[in-house]
Amino acid sequence: MYLSPPDLSGNEFRYIQEALESNWIAPFGPQLDSFTELLQTQTGTSFAVPVNSGTSAIHLALLALHIQEGDLVFCPTFTFAASIFPVLYQRATPVFIDSESHSWNMDPVLLEQAILDSIENKQKPKAIILVHIYGFPAMLDQIQAIAAKYHLYLIEDAAEALGSSYKNKALGSFGHAGALSFNGNKLVTGGTGGAVITNDEELFNEVRVLANQAKEEKPYYEHLQVGYNYRMCNLNAAVACAQLEQLGQKINKKKQIRAWYAIHLSGAANIKQADAGIDNAWLTCVEFASAESPEKVRLALEEENIESRNVWNPMHRQPVFKDCTAYLNGVSDAVFANSLCLPSGTQLIEKDIIHITDIIKRSL
Repeated sequence: MYLSPPDLSGNEFRYIQEALESNWIAPFGPQLDSFTELLQTQTGTSFAVPVNSGTSAIHLALLALHIQEGDLVFCPTFTFAASIFPVLYQRATPVFIDSESHSWNMDPVLLEQAILDSIENKQKPKAIILVHIYGFPAMLDQIQAIAAKYHLYLIEDAAEALGSSYKNKALGSFGHAGALSFNGNKLVTGGTGGAVITNDEELFNEVRVLANQAKEEKPYYEHLQVGYNYRMCNLNAAVACAQLEQLGQKINKKKQIRAWYAIHLSGAANIKQADAGIDNAWLTCVEFASAESPEKVRLALEEENIESRNVWNPMHRQPVFKDCTAYLNGVSDAVFANSLCLPSGTQLIEKDIIHITDIIKRSL
């Protein structure tokens, strides 16, 4: 049993066959066009640019917003490194902000303190990268207000949050730009892939040009700026298109799996759920009372050929970011110490969950 394997139970093979038969295997084609339209509909945004990864999507957003060397970008410490690496691509400076305990996302109080300190130190606060971790909506009202108050760009990393919403609005659609991922472990996968979503037409046009080697609209090749080969292939879009058609039923199954865990682990561990908004239940995360428990459980499951995984190891603990400033309150360290991600694939049935939870309870 894998943690979050792809589930190809829709039109994936038919759409791939159509793409191959029509010879559309380049970064252009009808499947890519259809996927773009579906993304705009699903997220309620005016524009979408499918690209080759979620990391590329964040990088393109930073490029289009002209984030550069010397700029400060405020980022959550509790996330995957792909949320942060594009900041370094731009030679900008990440400043890490710890989590609040309700959603595990960026703490608005610490965020504002970090901004005020940077202004006092005559640095250049420029942007916020807000990650909706594990699909849980962050405290958007407060963070949007802070971004507006200090005139900062807001980039939403919604790589784990497709299908999640806040106040009936899709995550990823609140900021200047949103970034999505279609990696193999996501609810919707193209094998690989990502997308930039936005309601800003100027930013959309900039992203689209940059993702396509910055080629000008001329009959010959002309480049006014450095471009990137970040385009999505039509074959990846064919798979992702079929996956996106099933998003609602996938979310329902993920929530059913989480509910089964809650029933069968009752009294043994706490199943993490969103306090506000509607999350997509991408991965079931469990919190234990003891810091020794996650590793004990992980090894016990591994012996039975069942994959589980630690939650994200905070960025302020990573050697590659050892010189970065971090505003900490201990929440992300505690979550990392006490929590584990359990198998959450949509092909699991209740019998599988009972088997997993029996192993967990024996190990404890």
